[in-house]
Amino acid sequence: MRIDTNKSLVKISAPHHVDTATLRAFLARNQQWLERQVETRPSTQVVRDGSTIPFRGLDYRVVVDASAKEIQTNADGQLVLPARGEPVLRLQRFLIAQASEDLKARADRLSTKLGIPFRSLRVRDTKTRWGSCSSRAGLNFCWRLIFADDSVREYVVAHEVAHLKHMDHSPAFWAQCAALCPEDLDIEAAKRTLRREGNEWHALVFDGSAGR
Repeated sequence: MRIDTNKSLVKISAPHHVDTATLRAFLARNQQWLERQVETRPSTQVVRDGSTIPFRGLDYRVVVDASAKEIQTNADGQLVLPARGEPVLRLQRFLIAQASEDLKARADRLSTKLGIPFRSLRVRDTKTRWGSCSSRAGLNFCWRLIFADDSVREYVVAHEVAHLKHMDHSPAFWAQCAALCPEDLDIEAAKRTLRREGNEWHALVFDGSAGR
């Protein structure tokens, strides 16, 4: 069971043979947990001209500027978008491209350090995991990690690359994850940031396009 913040839905996954009565009983047993989760989740925030969003760990005010030629940040804390077309949807595509480039570069570097290559890398709008590693050495990441600062992305990529060698969360895995991270990277602090900020990152909606 999970909550889709963008679409205000509760989603339950179950085998086809499970009947409706069983699902209703499951919901009833977990009602208090579900209510607590809904209460603590932020409301959906539609990104528009004037909104403030995070980008690489810093907050920027979205500004649509008819004179702008390309998307860029400036020293005034603005994320400036050209006015042509659909600026906010273009912003989402820009953020996804930034995330893809950043996460792949980190995965290339860290997998080379580990000595085990990955076979594929995908960046999507995942809802329940910031990253994953398949048994076929496929890495997957959530593009919304581009909202985080470098240390958080470095930790998440190191975590998944370490799974190329250890497909578990054993002491050996955590030792490998730490070995891939810079010595001054605080893994526990990175985890806390994901727990503290993650729901708000998932609540950002780009003209209703999030999750497509």
